[in-house]
Amino acid sequence: MTPEPSGQSALRNTISTILTTAVHDRVVTGLYVMTADRDGITYSGGAGTRDGTNPWTDDTIAWLASMTKPIVAVAALQLVERGLIELDTPTTDLLPELAAAYVLEGYDEDQPRLVRARGPITLRMLLSHTAGTGYSFLHADLARYLHDKKVPSSLELKLASIVDAPLVYHPGTNAMYGTGLEWVGLAITRLTGHDLATHLHETIFSPLGMRDTTFGITDRTRLADVHTKTPHGLVPTPFELPTDPEFHSGGGGLYGTPQDYLTFLRMLSAGGAWNGVQYLQPDTLVDAQRSHSASFGTIESADYATSHDIDLIPGINTSWSLLGMRNEQVTPAGRPVGTMAWAGGANTYYWADTDNDRSSAGVLFTQLIPFADPQVIRAFNNVEGAVRTRTVRRHTN
Repeated sequence: MTPEPSGQSALRNTISTILTTAVHDRVVTGLYVMTADRDGITYSGGAGTRDGTNPWTDDTIAWLASMTKPIVAVAALQLVERGLIELDTPTTDLLPELAAAYVLEGYDEDQPRLVRARGPITLRMLLSHTAGTGYSFLHADLARYLHDKKVPSSLELKLASIVDAPLVYHPGTNAMYGTGLEWVGLAITRLTGHDLATHLHETIFSPLGMRDTTFGITDRTRLADVHTKTPHGLVPTPFELPTDPEFHSGGGGLYGTPQDYLTFLRMLSAGGAWNGVQYLQPDTLVDAQRSHSASFGTIESADYATSHDIDLIPGINTSWSLLGMRNEQVTPAGRPVGTMAWAGGANTYYWADTDNDRSSAGVLFTQLIPFADPQVIRAFNNVEGAVRTRTVRRHTN
């Protein structure tokens, strides 16, 4: 047997310690990490259990939540390359519901103050969180309005959840994390004539070999349980998206596995190509990765049962690209400026960069609510730091 290189052995030991410590300290009941560079997988392992009995594995199925968004963004950019839609053309005809949108500017005593949105919404705005859409867990006035008007929750997967929700600012005037990718999913469906599940399967999942990435649960024997962190500990929390949705959620409807998602990220890290197939042209990917919004720091929560304040890289300014969050400064973990990254509502996280021969990608999967758990984020950042330390040593020796 060929001995494992010392750097690889050190990386394995470091990450394994991070994961076992997280389980021992009851941060989570279980989690799984996979990382890769240009040469292949650099780490694959987990700690704890996915369901109280069985260990996490690379094919454990978990709710991806907002890690759906980059996949749908890639699908939309493919349609841009095909000439079916332009990034900066108003979506008025394609998404007439948005053309009639109102902006919720606040409340006058008990009455919402609604004004007609100024200016059209474009695909670029929807992808970069600058269209004016919002999430109720991040915007108290929006939460109040949706409750008062009995608008369905976004997790109910009813069209009314986005069609009947007002914008929270005028298109193109600010950046706020929101439901723009739900509209992108609808746009893809209307442009192609296929439902989003079929389109993603044919253009991304099947060619990449992402067999377990689907809307809906395909194999419950591999499904990870969701837990809620409370003052009394980690509490099992039954959770499942509706099995008969009115639409497939482009913002958070996918289930998937660590192995599948890392494959998707490796394609992006390799410049949009994988196994001889070009999924995005290099110029498209470069433009998608640049900043398309103003920079921001912590995203404050308006519902701490759903999410903590969101600060994935403490002390670092970030902005929105067309594929997710990007950092505007080198991070303490050594993440290069402009690296693609984001997360999902049950505390799944990823990064992917294209820093030439030093490019790397990684995922951390667990299933924990509320989102943006500071201890899970710390573990994820420590994993990335270990990977990048190894990469630097490899290229300086």
